[in-house]
Amino acid sequence: MNRTAALLLAFLLSAPAFSQQPAAPAAARPAVPAAAKSAPSAGRLELYLEAMDGQGWQWFFLADTVRRNLPSSELKVYPLVSRNADGSFAARRGDPELAESMRMAVLSKDYPSKLISYLNGRSLSPSADGWRDAALFAGINPDELDKRLASEGAAALGDVYKKTSAAGRTEAVLLLDGKPYTGSQRLLPLYDAVNAALPAAKRVAPPAGYKPVPKPPPPGFWVVVSSGITKNDALVGVFDRFFEGIKPVVLDYGSPERAAKFPELQFLPSYILPATADVKVRLENEIKAGLFVEKGGYLVYEDRQHKGYYASRPEKKNKLEVFVMSMCPFGVMAEASLLDAQKNKLFPDGVTLEVHYIGDAKKNEKGGWDFNSLHGPAEAEEDARQISISKNFPDKFTAYLAERNKEITSPDWKKAAAAAGIDAAAVEASSETAKALLAEDFAATTALGIGTSPSFVVGGREFMVGLNELVKMPGFEGVPPPGQPAAGCNK
Repeated sequence: MNRTAALLLAFLLSAPAFSQQPAAPAAARPAVPAAAKSAPSAGRLELYLEAMDGQGWQWFFLADTVRRNLPSSELKVYPLVSRNADGSFAARRGDPELAESMRMAVLSKDYPSKLISYLNGRSLSPSADGWRDAALFAGINPDELDKRLASEGAAALGDVYKKTSAAGRTEAVLLLDGKPYTGSQRLLPLYDAVNAALPAAKRVAPPAGYKPVPKPPPPGFWVVVSSGITKNDALVGVFDRFFEGIKPVVLDYGSPERAAKFPELQFLPSYILPATADVKVRLENEIKAGLFVEKGGYLVYEDRQHKGYYASRPEKKNKLEVFVMSMCPFGVMAEASLLDAQKNKLFPDGVTLEVHYIGDAKKNEKGGWDFNSLHGPAEAEEDARQISISKNFPDKFTAYLAERNKEITSPDWKKAAAAAGIDAAAVEASSETAKALLAEDFAATTALGIGTSPSFVVGGREFMVGLNELVKMPGFEGVPPPGQPAAGCNK
């Protein structure tokens, strides 16, 4: 598990299986539906969500639970879709999400009273055809729903798009009486907010004799970002689970306020809390796990989940660094795409490729090296082999890598060496030197906080996880896609 995954665990475990679907590049999303013409009722919840977004589903679970206990409230759910330049519809997580959005659109049109029941069933039936079980659970014949999807789906999705295209919203949002709910993503804060919004005669009173205990205010909280580097709202929600009601102050790295308050940040985005005794007690396990760095009286968490920026690292102009585990299937696919792009001159002019490895090394009692690699000892051996070839046969390294990756799990690495014109005996003779080089490389990768294969650093500073993020970078748009949705192996 990598460092970001550890802090996000509480969020991910409670999200539905939909949220684990890998993300495809998103088209621009439209706005939320316009308000109904009739006078809206008080205590009205409206949720606009992407059909496979875990954060949106978290809001659904909370909102629906509140609705059940406040009979005078109501909940409406609308799918967010987008439109490509050619007029076709799209969703951030690809065709499966688009298909689910279409089902929601048809349900909203033809079975509006059963949509919430369907969504509850769907959240517990997340397989590709789980929608059929969810339809039955909601009292709908799935075969009939399938027919309606074929005949009405595109039109229903078009109606949703028309309703959502005017208000300018681009992300999942929960509205309370037409305004974004800005409270904590917790049950009781939402319940209290909806209850307070109801007419006095329809509110649910607290248990007799109950007196709320004043809650301590949350600590200060800062998120430092930069151009193209934004805060992760799901991660902010995780911090809220430790400190209810916490709200971040977002600072730009280039601002005088950031420079004065946090002059020594290494990486962006950074999530920063004061290192008070109370904060340390609440984050005791996370601090012990090494998730936070204490600097100048503050605890700093560096989020390397998607994109980031090494603010204090020297620039490496015209350099693309790729960080992999040599037997990670996602890393192998990424390397194949990069080698193809390099061969066909699809990189920006002058850019060279540099491969680094992810793992751990420590000295043993005999003075040698012991390695720990996710895919076992054979992977560390291959890492060392590749480092040896890159150092001793630099002009043949990419040829070896391209050939070796065709059968990366095969023990017969000499076949690839022969195909690349490399002396296998010379590689074997340099094994001890290669182990020392690998230990050094592992340490350098760990110092950068990189634990997901594949990850990339462009120009020494711009960091991203996954090939789908790299191809968004100017100059790298021509790199072939990896051949399957984005994913990775985590240290």
